[in-house]
Amino acid sequence: MKNVLLIISTACCCAVFSANATDYPAASGFDGLLLAQSDAATGTSASGESLSQRYGPVQKEESLWSIASQYRSKGVTMSQLMMAIYHRNRAAFHQDNINRLTVGAMLEIPGSNSIAEIDSGQAYREASSHIEVYEIEARLAKVESGELEPLSQVAREPELIPDVNVVPLAQIEIIKDEMKKEEAQVAVLPPPKPRAKKGKPKRPLFRYSYEVAVENDDNIRNAQNDIDIRSDQIFSAGVKAKGGKSIDSFTLWNYGGSLTYNALKTFETLNNVNIEINTRYRFALSSGFTSPIYTLGLRLGGLEYDTEMRDSTVLSLSADLNKWITDTINMTTGLGYKLRESKSEVFDTTEARIFLNFDTNFSKTDLLYTTFTYITGDSVSSATPTVDIINVADAIEPDDAFGGVATNQFAYRIDSNTLVFTVGYNKILSRSISLDVSARFVDTEAKQDSAVGYQRTILRASLLGRF
Repeated sequence: MKNVLLIISTACCCAVFSANATDYPAASGFDGLLLAQSDAATGTSASGESLSQRYGPVQKEESLWSIASQYRSKGVTMSQLMMAIYHRNRAAFHQDNINRLTVGAMLEIPGSNSIAEIDSGQAYREASSHIEVYEIEARLAKVESGELEPLSQVAREPELIPDVNVVPLAQIEIIKDEMKKEEAQVAVLPPPKPRAKKGKPKRPLFRYSYEVAVENDDNIRNAQNDIDIRSDQIFSAGVKAKGGKSIDSFTLWNYGGSLTYNALKTFETLNNVNIEINTRYRFALSSGFTSPIYTLGLRLGGLEYDTEMRDSTVLSLSADLNKWITDTINMTTGLGYKLRESKSEVFDTTEARIFLNFDTNFSKTDLLYTTFTYITGDSVSSATPTVDIINVADAIEPDDAFGGVATNQFAYRIDSNTLVFTVGYNKILSRSISLDVSARFVDTEAKQDSAVGYQRTILRASLLGRF
């Protein structure tokens, strides 16, 4: 099995035995479909052996399975025929996989003797390996392009989206079942000796992307009383680097970092720079498309504000499970822990969270997502202190960002429970740019006194791209 995890687009994640739609000039005549003689004669030899034939150019909607089924003869399995065509026409298969047949390619269909030279058991194992590698790559690619980060939503990075034919998962399962039935009827020899690995083109160490966003927060201070509630607009610009290494066909190690600048329209003292490095270990226990993918994550970052009391170092740990419910609905659930150490005691916080997210793909370019999150731990607000606030606060200090002692403005930390609901829509605009809009609703209550708390609504629009 090839230990390769190639990042492909959300749109082609279930395109098994399908054609890559990079268009090539089509041959003339017969509506572009040409069954031509090769240099060798077409038909059968004197001994009854079928000779090589030419097929093409490959049309959209065609697959290796559908083409091979036209040439199948008695005593030949579909696995044998498909692998014979594949080995005779390696250049016609994108990324060297039978599941990515190039549109416009001309195929040489081997003769019966050439097909018979391929052991049926070996052909079945090799074809199954192609399918298994493809399914793993597709599933991991969908996770990469569709993962959500609750409470700090960073919309998806757009992937390059080839115009590919999509084979429904139900049809994929039928193909696999047919191959299994054929294999059960023939003798299976020991697995073949592994072939020498071919050299592969060197991949870049990192992929780079950017995000430009505008956000409206109707309660920037997390304040409880109307007299203290303030709204503001935030402009964000950030760049991100992401790398990865395939450990084996079931395991992927990701690493990367990001740099983001947030500028507020009114309260400029809250302008900040966020720097982060992160790593994730991702693995699956089986190769089925709907098999879960598990992720263990670690993030280490720093926040630098115009006022020192909010300057912080942040450590986050996470454990997630991702699973495709159908070929269009993806679920992610998980838990996390975050520790923040700051210049001020008020902003020294810890919190734990659990979340459940659903992504629904309506088309190749349209996705709707919803996230439900429960957080328990410390939260920080800024307001004019009341008796109730003072009684429940674990720490309280003058808040220089809003005037401090001179204006009787204080920041305070409370032990709280928070519910968050996020709904968003992601639209891929081109091969390298996507638009994401979302709304987040937050409700926080102090554990000691439910009368102390706050609500806020955050509206966000992001433009994302890849360098």
